[in-house]
Amino acid sequence: MSKNLKRALKITFISMLSLIVIVLSAIAVAVNFVFTPEKLTPVVNQVANRTLNAQVEIGSVELTFFSSFPDFELKISDGRLVSKVFKDTLWQKSDTLLQFKKCAVSVNPLLYFQNNRVELRKFVFDDATIYAFIDSVGNPNWNIMRADASAVQQNADTVSSGFNSSININRVKFKDVSLIFDDRSTQMYSRIDSLNLDLKAFLSEDIADLRMKTSCKNILFWQDGELLANRIAFEFDTDLSLNRKTLFCNIERSSVNLNGISFDVGGSLHRDTIAKIIDVDLSYKLKTPDVATVLNMLPASVIKKSAVTAAGDVELSGSLKGAYGDKQVPVLTMLMKIQQASAHYKGMPYGIDNLTADLSCYLDVMKKKPSYLNMKIFRFQGAETDVLADGRIDDLMGDPLITFNTHAKVNFSALAKTFPLQDGVEMGGKVSADLKFKGRLSAVKEKDLGRLQIKGNVAIENVLFKDSNKDFNFKGNAKLGFIGDSSLAVGAKIYDLILKSRMGSAQVKQMSASVSTPVTEIDTTKVIPLDCKFALEEAKVIIGDTIRAYSQKTEASVGVRPSKMNVKKPVFDLYLRTDSLFMKANETRIGMDLAGFKISTFQGRDSLWHPKGTIGFNRLFFSTPEFGLPIRMQKTEVAFERNTVALRQAKVRIGHSDITATGSVSNLSKAIMKNELLTARLKVVSKRINCNQLIEALSGLENMDENAVETDTISSVSTDKARLFIVPKNVDLEFETNIGRVRYNHMIFENVRGKVQIKDQMINLENLSMKALDAMMRTSLLYKGDSSIDGYAGFNFDIYKINIGKLVTFIPELDTIVPMLRSFKGLVNFNIAAESRLDSLMNIRIPSLRAAVHIKGDSLVLLDGDTFRRLAKILMFKNKKENMFDSISVNITVDNGAVKVYPFVVEIDRYRAAVGGTQNLDMSFNYHVSILKSPLPFKAGVDLYGNLDKVKFRITRAKYKNMVSPVQIRQIDSTRINMGKVITSHFKRLVNN
Repeated sequence: MSKNLKRALKITFISMLSLIVIVLSAIAVAVNFVFTPEKLTPVVNQVANRTLNAQVEIGSVELTFFSSFPDFELKISDGRLVSKVFKDTLWQKSDTLLQFKKCAVSVNPLLYFQNNRVELRKFVFDDATIYAFIDSVGNPNWNIMRADASAVQQNADTVSSGFNSSININRVKFKDVSLIFDDRSTQMYSRIDSLNLDLKAFLSEDIADLRMKTSCKNILFWQDGELLANRIAFEFDTDLSLNRKTLFCNIERSSVNLNGISFDVGGSLHRDTIAKIIDVDLSYKLKTPDVATVLNMLPASVIKKSAVTAAGDVELSGSLKGAYGDKQVPVLTMLMKIQQASAHYKGMPYGIDNLTADLSCYLDVMKKKPSYLNMKIFRFQGAETDVLADGRIDDLMGDPLITFNTHAKVNFSALAKTFPLQDGVEMGGKVSADLKFKGRLSAVKEKDLGRLQIKGNVAIENVLFKDSNKDFNFKGNAKLGFIGDSSLAVGAKIYDLILKSRMGSAQVKQMSASVSTPVTEIDTTKVIPLDCKFALEEAKVIIGDTIRAYSQKTEASVGVRPSKMNVKKPVFDLYLRTDSLFMKANETRIGMDLAGFKISTFQGRDSLWHPKGTIGFNRLFFSTPEFGLPIRMQKTEVAFERNTVALRQAKVRIGHSDITATGSVSNLSKAIMKNELLTARLKVVSKRINCNQLIEALSGLENMDENAVETDTISSVSTDKARLFIVPKNVDLEFETNIGRVRYNHMIFENVRGKVQIKDQMINLENLSMKALDAMMRTSLLYKGDSSIDGYAGFNFDIYKINIGKLVTFIPELDTIVPMLRSFKGLVNFNIAAESRLDSLMNIRIPSLRAAVHIKGDSLVLLDGDTFRRLAKILMFKNKKENMFDSISVNITVDNGAVKVYPFVVEIDRYRAAVGGTQNLDMSFNYHVSILKSPLPFKAGVDLYGNLDKVKFRITRAKYKNMVSPVQIRQIDSTRINMGKVITSHFKRLVNN
């Protein structure tokens, strides 16, 4: 090799190596510094939102090269695509076209330049939801490309003329994808759960070859509001070949597995771009057409997979043919024939001697032709069992007409020795039936059971079905006789019935029933009347972990008749009498004895049942954790209509409280079961009510002693028991009260009249009159407990002729607000309008108190005391032990922690004076007394200041000599009254809001 050639090769090698290094360096810089996820993600979001008629949200976009060399890989995470086809601003469920957790795309661009081939190495879709929606006029939500018609046409011409490369798809993989197809134009809804897909494809200019394997955990399918398929595990393995010019797809090799049963599928699909439909022509057949395969269709949860020797001919095949497109769905047909089959499981003492079946189905969901399911014959013989049956269901997609005839003798004990049952599965007993049935499904849906025609007999003897794995158990004996040629007529006797499942259980010792039609001529345009009579002994029902019911002995009758409003709708009349009935829902319990029910119910336009009637009982017991005391009622009849209960002189006992209630209670069942709002409007008459107990009960306190001895002695009741409580949320109660005696805290009130409202977690007493502490009272009050340590109270009290000492006992805070009251003795009229926050013991928080007080009294006595003796000596009182005021009228306001006593006139001994001043929260005060009339030849004043432990005074000039005229007193009264009105209106607004 010459030196020149070596030099040329060396230069070429170095140049190519340098070029490769430069290219790789450029790629490295671009990937690691230019196209970083932080920079690439917002750009992709912006471009996607500008290009598509959709809102695109992507969490992260990452471009890699070296980790996926020689391919470029694009990784996208946390993506969502919301279509704007139907809405531009307000998103709905039908707009969310795509949502995914991870998506990765890998391509090799070098193969395009080398071999004119586009190669998609990998497309992975993980944890995604696809919602494909078509509205009622055929518009899909996936039509999201933004482009005008000219641009689309120009691009299409360019692609068709310039792009002739082949496309090779190495791998497309979907993992855990939920696919929903909602077509409102054909009233079709389908959902595929946990879809997994593995796909390979090769696309050239003329041909597209596809290899696909897919599976899912469940397929759900609805058509015209009817559930047609559910709980179908599906696997599909196919090879497809598509002619891209003729749009004809040939399915060469395909298999379908439905719940473990395999079918071979073949045929073709042809797309008509003008009519916008797909012409479907598919056929299927059982992959292994033998008896063993049919036996494998039996549920594996009940029967073990075991070796079986079988003989006989089996055919199971069908087709799916027709057009799919706008308001068009293909027709499904199915044919199943089993001829003289027999089988014997290995190790089992019994076998199947003869199994013959002929079943065909035609299903047209578009209802162009009637759909049907026809069972010409079903015959099973073996294991002391002989079943012969035939039946047919016409008008499958409309109102199915079901015809069924059977003559059967079944020995389940022998069948348990024929099939290898799973561990924990048991069955036994005998059934014999000679039965003919004819009726439409609408008769069951519309509760027009009299239209069902059943004739024959059924005998059930010690039948047992048990599956310990599913916690299911059924055991029972019954004799049923049907004699209805043109309408339903039944005589039945059931005894020792046990039904248990994970949802609940039922147990009946004995039940007898009879059903007959009270009319001789059947009017097919109306609901057929029925008379049903039942008798139950020892019936027990359990639903889930929450609801339990028990009845000792019950007799009932149910009547069915046409509604007067719509003769095609039934009305049910129920009469029931039970010697005892007990129910439990969660921790709520209700029990009654000697109870009777008379109920009528009908179905309204809202599809809800609306009951009305009466319930009577000798005794009733009710308890709920939301209320700490049990409720007892005696000999009461309760009327109800829909969700409203009417009470008339209902006698109720709650702890120490007795109540006779008249009125209505609404939404009681929903309040118990769903914790919804309970509403009541009642007139309440009572001899006595213990509010201390009821408040504790409303607070949800447990283990309350309802039989604790109640005493009338005030000192024996601890005031520490009064504590803050929170009113339950979902109650709206209103009572008109007439109560002889009420106990609250250490107080006893008598002759209580007025309105009590419990609503929005507040208690409102409106214009309540009562007698307490030998005085007449009238009050309005609002209470609300925000928490166990903080609450609010607003009130307005008018008290007439009350002893001052008892007044301070009734309102202890007065001793803090007006400490001078302790120096007086006598009767006063007292008015207070106030609002304040409360502490955990329901004491008023003085700093938050705002109040307007008026005290008026005649012939009040000023009691002896150190301060009085000193004043009496200085002022030369005639009686230095006690002196009487002719009259007193005091206005006091409390605001921002300060007490203001407005000037008022008092007359004592030989003096007439005006008194006023202020009182502080630290119990310090500053009062002034202006002497207006006295034995002294001059007018003077006295300042009293200091605190209760050390009172100081000094002689000053009279400050109030011009402030106690009638005009000034009216102004002071107006100031106090206005403040009281402001306070009262404030807490009344809380009630109204």
